[in-house]
Amino acid sequence: MKKKATGKVSYQPSESFEQLNKLQEMAISQENVSLALKAEELKGKLAGLYSDKKEAEEVDTTPLEIKIIK
Repeated sequence: MKKKATGKVSYQPSESFEQLNKLQEMAISQENVSLALKAEELKGKLAGLYSDKKEAEEVDTTPLEIKIIK
């Protein structure tokens, strides 16, 4: 039976961001576009720019009136 680790892990978002920067630079230098894009995506998520959750939003379903002028 494995024991659970005790104690706190100190991990700062800035450390993760710096590590993602390094990994992205490595991916770019190796011309690995997909890994560079993934690093950029993860940096954006870390910065709060993107979310995995799709939030429900109200959509106006009122029909639009379109006038065509010739």
